[in-house]
Amino acid sequence: MASAHRRFYYGWVVAGAASGIEFANAASAISILTLFVGPMTSELGWSRTQVAAATSLGAVLGAALAPFTGMLVDRRGSRLLLAAGGLVVALSCFYLATLHSLWGFYLGFTAARIADQGVIKPSASPTVIKWFRRYRGRAMGLVFFGGSAGIIVLAPLTQQVIQHWGWRTAWVGLGGLMLLLGVLPCALLMRRRPEDYGLAVDGGPANYLSRVGGADSAKGLSSDERTWKLGQIAHTPAFWLALAALLAVSTATSGVGLHLVPHLTQQGLSAGAAVGAVSVQAAAGASATLIFGLLAERLPPRWLMGLACLLAALSMALLARADSLTETYVFAVTQGAASGGIGTLAPILWASYYGRESMGAIYGLSRAAQVIGFALGPLISGMVYDATQSYQGALIPFAILAAGSAALLLASRAPQRQE
Repeated sequence: MASAHRRFYYGWVVAGAASGIEFANAASAISILTLFVGPMTSELGWSRTQVAAATSLGAVLGAALAPFTGMLVDRRGSRLLLAAGGLVVALSCFYLATLHSLWGFYLGFTAARIADQGVIKPSASPTVIKWFRRYRGRAMGLVFFGGSAGIIVLAPLTQQVIQHWGWRTAWVGLGGLMLLLGVLPCALLMRRRPEDYGLAVDGGPANYLSRVGGADSAKGLSSDERTWKLGQIAHTPAFWLALAALLAVSTATSGVGLHLVPHLTQQGLSAGAAVGAVSVQAAAGASATLIFGLLAERLPPRWLMGLACLLAALSMALLARADSLTETYVFAVTQGAASGGIGTLAPILWASYYGRESMGAIYGLSRAAQVIGFALGPLISGMVYDATQSYQGALIPFAILAAGSAALLLASRAPQRQE
């Protein structure tokens, strides 16, 4: 591998494998589960609330597991973790195709969500971060683009399979796709870090960094090679400010997402227009992962994440008054860009502060905070609606929360470690 560094850098293989499992991991996404709710509840006689509870249970348990997964990524690498997580998702899909009981659904989908939030997401991004520095932005853009593309491509395909062959066949197809695009590439191709193979980050021989260190230092890149321990990281204000920002903006954006279609129809839009807004939002998010990834190679990720949070705040202010198709689609583009940017930039921000060595542990904690926000947001929106029969009372507070997260990020300056 080291002898071939001039021809091709293996880090791009690692990034491709991570992107593939993120694509296939759409099988565990709420955006895909939504397609199954109607046919499954009609056939099996369940309520919508019973189905929704399984998503929250899996997310919370996954959030609890994520920090431990991150520490394993730092110590042992992610190859076995990603392969095992993908296998759990695939087996869960196969099991869901056979079930007839509610407890079986809870077992199957909760397992898939734990693997998603507790294993796959805390493993994929930190591993890719360890292989890149100069081209970190585009590598992260590739990984998160895979996740967005999975929703865009698999949602209509899954809907077609459900209509023509039934929901059980659709679950089997999603499980098979995870085995093909997720489990196999990660088991065969994923590697821990370039130093294990005589390479320096970004490619080149082992002495590459010593030769280019001066130039990189001039660009502010050398701090990326400092080794931060988790205990040292926890004593820096920047860590807690950025973590609070991610919790706040995740609460705000998720509070909008789950209730978007009912809110838009209440505002007077047709159901078709409301669903179209979801598709536009997903496409904008996919594009934003690539754009923000490239920008992060030229601009400070802290500023870019602050911008993404301000876009989230703007999108909620737009949604509060959106009652036409044009206004709705402007909101969808803005919200999609914000969500795509925040997801892509979060691991880049952590690496710019604390380097690569503890990336798994940091990102595991980061994912846990985000998942807690994902659980809180829809609950707050639902409580506001139940009390007022409208979502309007939640949108402006969410906008303020997102704007506050931008302020927290701008206050979280890169820490200086005491040697």
